[in-house]
Amino acid sequence: MEKFVNSTTLIWAIVVVVLTFLSIIFIVLKNKKISKLKKHIEELEIEKNMIVNAPVLTELSKVQNLVKNERMTDRYNNWNREINILKDKTIPHITDMILEIDSLLEKKQYKLTVRKITTIEIEIFKSKKKADFLLDEMQLITSSEARNRDYITKLKAQYREVIQKFNKNKPDYGEITDSIELQMENIEKRFKDFETLLEENEYDEVEKLVDSLDEMIKNISVVIEEVPTIVLMGRNLIPARIEETNKLYEKLVNDGFQLDYLNIEYNIAEIEKKILNIFDRAKILNIEDSILELKTMVEYFDSVMNDFDLEKRSRKVFDDTCKVVISKIKKLEKIMGDLYLQLDDLKVSYDLTAEELDVLNTINKDLELVHKDYDTLMMHSNNKTFAYSKLNKEIDILNIKASKIEDRLDYCLETLGTMKDDELRARDQLKEIKSILKEAKYKIKEYRLPIITNNYFIELGEANDSIKEVITELQKKPININTLNVRVDTARDLVLKLYSTTNEMVKTARLAEMAIVYGNRYRVGEKNIDEGLKMAERLFYKGDYKKALEISIDNIEEVEPGIYNRLLEEAK
Repeated sequence: MEKFVNSTTLIWAIVVVVLTFLSIIFIVLKNKKISKLKKHIEELEIEKNMIVNAPVLTELSKVQNLVKNERMTDRYNNWNREINILKDKTIPHITDMILEIDSLLEKKQYKLTVRKITTIEIEIFKSKKKADFLLDEMQLITSSEARNRDYITKLKAQYREVIQKFNKNKPDYGEITDSIELQMENIEKRFKDFETLLEENEYDEVEKLVDSLDEMIKNISVVIEEVPTIVLMGRNLIPARIEETNKLYEKLVNDGFQLDYLNIEYNIAEIEKKILNIFDRAKILNIEDSILELKTMVEYFDSVMNDFDLEKRSRKVFDDTCKVVISKIKKLEKIMGDLYLQLDDLKVSYDLTAEELDVLNTINKDLELVHKDYDTLMMHSNNKTFAYSKLNKEIDILNIKASKIEDRLDYCLETLGTMKDDELRARDQLKEIKSILKEAKYKIKEYRLPIITNNYFIELGEANDSIKEVITELQKKPININTLNVRVDTARDLVLKLYSTTNEMVKTARLAEMAIVYGNRYRVGEKNIDEGLKMAERLFYKGDYKKALEISIDNIEEVEPGIYNRLLEEAK
């Protein structure tokens, strides 16, 4: 029981200690918050007192000393009234609000205190912005004289440089000189007006005058810089280019050039109008884009000269190409004329197809069209209807057409020439084939073979028949070249085959005969060899020369190896 009492007492003691500790922390945090709020209120008090500060009042005092006219009086009264409102109404109102939050803080209404502080901060910020704005406006007036006088000093230095450059190169400004001098008088008058306005404290007018002077000096600087170039280009360079262009244009037209497409006269008239406009604007010192326009004019004359050079080159090329084209046309027309004169003979001599004849007719029609186009082009050239640069393109097209016709005609002539060549070649090959056949027959007769096989006579008959077919084709009118070539190839193949057969048969028979004669030395005492050679003799006289050679060689090889190769060497 005693232990339980002790435990309860300990727990209550701990609870009391914890609650005491938490209370202390709460009090500390609350005091810290109150202290922070009080500090913030003190800062607001300081900021309130800085709304209408010494600089504002000092500038207002300066303005009061500058009041010499009605306009400045109105501005001073306005600023004074605004500052008094801040001092007599706004600041006292903020003071009351600060006192109110002190009261709220004492009453421990912390949330409401924080909201009121925010309202006061906004009010102080707005009032301070207004005071700063009034200060800036007053400083613009109070610093006007020093600031503008400093700027005017710089403008005068710039202006002196402009005058010096103008006086140094005065002759270069030509008819714009009077306008420039008049503007300079205006600038100098404004410099004098500046002093007068300052004396009368017309600060608004001073600001406007300084801006005006700045703009005028910038403009006159550009004028002094660019007018000599404008005068040089507009009164010397471009008029000279106009005169040069007109003279060359007139000369080229008299020489037969068609140049209407260049619109030279119209373009020059427009350029002269633009130059007048440029100088009219320059006299009121408006030279915007003038140099760019003049440079564009110079570039135009450069391009015109290039066009003139192009036309002169085109004329020479045109004349040269015309000579080439007409020469080509006449040559082709002569060839076609000669070809048509021979066409009947060619039809008789060769079996020309309808397609080949149509090709010739098409070529002739195309040639007539090209000649007609050429005559039309010459008419335009003589009438000066088109520029040579355009005519040159047209004659180039005709030249290409004529060249293509020339290629097609060359191909046709080559085809016809090939037919004649094929006929001549066929006749030459016929002679050669007959000669080969004759030589084959001579070899057979020369060796006097005991017997000739039927196969040989079949080949001989085929060869003779093929030669007769070639002769028949050559005698036909017109000749079909394709058929003739086939006949010649067939005859050549058959005769060469016969010639090869003849050579092989004669060679084999000769070797067989040599082998039998050579083997006779081994007949005595060699019964097998004797019987073999007798068999070879029988085969030889039957016309089987190859078998006879094989048997005789086989028998002799038994007693004398290598006999075949030696016989071959001896036969050679």
